Amino acid sequence: MARDAPGAPASGPAASGTVLDGRYRVGEVLARGGMSTVHRGTDTRLDRPVAIKIMEPSLASDPTFVRRFEREARAAARLSHPGIVAVHDQGRHEDGTVFLVLELVEGGTLRDVIREQVRLAPATALTVVETVLAALRVAHRQGLVHRDVKPENVLVSRSGQLKVADFGLVAAAWDGAADGSLDTGGSTSDDLILGTAAYLAPEQVQSGRTDERSDVYAAGIVLYELLTGVPPHGGDTALAVAYRHVNVDVPAPSTRAPGIPRALDRLVLAATARDPDERLASAAAFLEEARRARREDSLPFSPVTPPRRPRVGAAAPPPRTGTRRFTGPTPRRAAEEEAPPPREEPEEPEDLDEAGPEPDDEPDDDRPRDGAARGHVDGVGDRVERHARRRDRIRSRRIFAAWVVLVGAATTAAGFAGWFLGAGGP
Repeated sequence: MARDAPGAPASGPAASGTVLDGRYRVGEVLARGGMSTVHRGTDTRLDRPVAIKIMEPSLASDPTFVRRFEREARAAARLSHPGIVAVHDQGRHEDGTVFLVLELVEGGTLRDVIREQVRLAPATALTVVETVLAALRVAHRQGLVHRDVKPENVLVSRSGQLKVADFGLVAAAWDGAADGSLDTGGSTSDDLILGTAAYLAPEQVQSGRTDERSDVYAAGIVLYELLTGVPPHGGDTALAVAYRHVNVDVPAPSTRAPGIPRALDRLVLAATARDPDERLASAAAFLEEARRARREDSLPFSPVTPPRRPRVGAAAPPPRTGTRRFTGPTPRRAAEEEAPPPREEPEEPEDLDEAGPEPDDEPDDDRPRDGAARGHVDGVGDRVERHARRRDRIRSRRIFAAWVVLVGAATTAAGFAGWFLGAGGP
């Protein structure tokens, strides 16, 4: 999401100083994205600062989107959790402006943290993901799927508190695109991918189908990026990145950043399986396994350091890292044209510690009680071991090659020295 410099006036009907719905005074622009612009605002009735998210006119003019937006806003307003940005109100101004009034979080985003720190320590990365998963678990229990989990949508306050934003907003547009009721500029629903390519689950790319497991996949990608400093898949275009999610397995983080605990390798691979049925089934299951991984490696709770200076006035990010709508070859057709690489059949899984989950802030009625989540994590254990053995072989070959070069150089030097001494003799 590109950010404008603080204090920049808003353009269009919601200019700075406009009072929406007779109550919310619009202030400076805080952030601008493909679907909306976020302003600092004031609730004049309660005399409190708020954030006002104003929808793009192309969306606000579509009655179907507005109905879906209002429905999703009501659902998001029912979410109550310290890790979720609170929704205070939603409305339509007399000039047609559609807006959402949110809790104002002073600080930056997880993207700002990654820009400054590049990689987080495993203990800190787990802290971030556990907070995100706790928020997702609450939303999923209310039947609300986020659909766009990414660092830009995790706010970090000045005190280091983490909050997930934009629940419901993406769903309103995604549903309209999926059933063809939302005007997308002439593209068909199959041509439309809505979300951030670097974090899209394979099923989102192929069919637009989403459920809890799509959020689990995106959260697993976020954990990979926190541990390594980069998303697992790159490409020249957003579509190229999206289809790599369909056809290429996410590698173990330790293959990119050595030293990451094996338990976190297994956790990432279990959360990012390309087949949703082989993935951790819910945010609750992912959270339980994240806590198990923390105990297994004795990783302490480590809060995230808030960004020192949130990035402002930046150019728009490349398509693969920004929330936008983009068109291209039909997802199903493009996925079929690029043949997927052969899957590696899992070998006998290794046993892990079966310690029970830590006490939670609320009962986990939807926690798997038959060991299903444990099986997903155990099932990737041997794959992690193969990655580790391959990495060790590569390291050994490099050491041997360096030794050969060193011995060769020493032998050559000794030969030259002998020749020189012999040539200089009587």
